[in-house]
Amino acid sequence: MRVIALCLLVVGGLAGCAPQDVAEVDTGPVGVLDAHAGLEDLRPVARPEDVAQVATGEIKSGELGTTIATLDATEPGVWLRTPLVDRQQSGTIVFGGNRLTVTLIPIKGPETAGSFISLDAMRQIGAPLTGFPELTVYGS
Repeated sequence: MRVIALCLLVVGGLAGCAPQDVAEVDTGPVGVLDAHAGLEDLRPVARPEDVAQVATGEIKSGELGTTIATLDATEPGVWLRTPLVDRQQSGTIVFGGNRLTVTLIPIKGPETAGSFISLDAMRQIGAPLTGFPELTVYGS
């Protein structure tokens, strides 16, 4: 129902717009761009040395500790970004007696720093979406 109302609003708003006259469009000659113009903006920024070290850290197992998690709904999946691991690995999180297998993704910071949890993981573990659940993290 909302989609139909939105479409009607857009169509109704466009009804008063005057059509563009094709003759008004500048169709002058198309220039050739310098092959190197603006490339410095497109080149990737060099990664810091510590990122490479994180990717080659050891895989941890057993209980890694507890962390306070903050919801991060920017990426799909079932994951936890945490300073409790040195490299991406499989793991388990526990909240209120519920266990969930997740991908543990390293972030920089002291082990006492908080973590970020995906929306999917937050829902599956049964944590309140508006809260900051304390999770026990296990590496596998």
